[in-house]
Amino acid sequence: MLTIIFIAACLVFGLAYLKYGKFLIRLFELDNRNKTPAHTLSDGVDYVPAPTPVLFGHHFSSIAGAGPVLGPIIAGLAFGWLPVWLWIIIGAIFIGGVHDFSSLVISIRNRGKSVAEIANIYMSRRAYRLMLVFIWLSLVYVLTVFTDLTAATFKADGGVATSLILFMILAVGFGISLYRLKMPLLWATGIFVSLLFFSVWLGQQIPFNNIPALFGDTAKTWDVVLIIYCFIASVTPVWMLLQPRDYLSSFLLYSSILGGFLGILFGGLALKFPAFCGWSSPDIGPMFPLLFVTVACGAISGFHSIVASGLLPNKLIRRLMLCPLAMEQC
Repeated sequence: MLTIIFIAACLVFGLAYLKYGKFLIRLFELDNRNKTPAHTLSDGVDYVPAPTPVLFGHHFSSIAGAGPVLGPIIAGLAFGWLPVWLWIIIGAIFIGGVHDFSSLVISIRNRGKSVAEIANIYMSRRAYRLMLVFIWLSLVYVLTVFTDLTAATFKADGGVATSLILFMILAVGFGISLYRLKMPLLWATGIFVSLLFFSVWLGQQIPFNNIPALFGDTAKTWDVVLIIYCFIASVTPVWMLLQPRDYLSSFLLYSSILGGFLGILFGGLALKFPAFCGWSSPDIGPMFPLLFVTVACGAISGFHSIVASGLLPNKLIRRLMLCPLAMEQC
């Protein structure tokens, strides 16, 4: 049963990619002859044309976080797997993906500006300021949550911290090798992805445990270190750290997806949870609207439009040959 459900979802997403994606490409009148901001505003710092695989991995890692995993699990336990499955498919194809894809196209046609800057152009001053406040609060929330989660992980397992430090070094090395030393992408990928998986193993052999405890807790120390890292990453040329980091980390995601794919097809796993648990859950409330609030990332999430605008167009070599499905559910 689980295998049938999985294959059915893959077929629907594949059909949406081939049919609905092409329809939207025509609707938005995308044309490879139109130059993107990566070319017209190229500065070698933030506006840098990137190879398609690097760009895809960069965007994939930027939006593939914990939200698309935890939300469906919580909603599935509350309402059953069928409503969640249907909402993810319908929402990703016809709502969330279109929203993010539209944000990307609008940003490309406005010199790679973010959604907030575009609101300043086409909407009122009040709308622009409200958008800035919303984005700022969202980023503070995301930064706080993921900093605390990462710090707690580093505290519990120093090997993870070691692996991440090695990973950052590899990301910088990959960026320099690709963009400054002009190493072929295939060679650079083979070398640095191999080193990435090696660093995952090596981190467990030399865990980073002996660090001073600020405010009486080593997790607080990691909080400070991570905030400093975020500042450095925000001012470092994107080709040097952020883009190579996301590209390399996408291979960890690809391997996880492949492992899950093989496990579903050949693992003989049984689907033991009910398809439908009721229209209301005693834990989180009625299905409407809480199903759609709980399963936001992966079906519709305004936050993804921040990544799709401002960040992605500045590296886009040419028209993005991805349907909205790939933007939301890649």
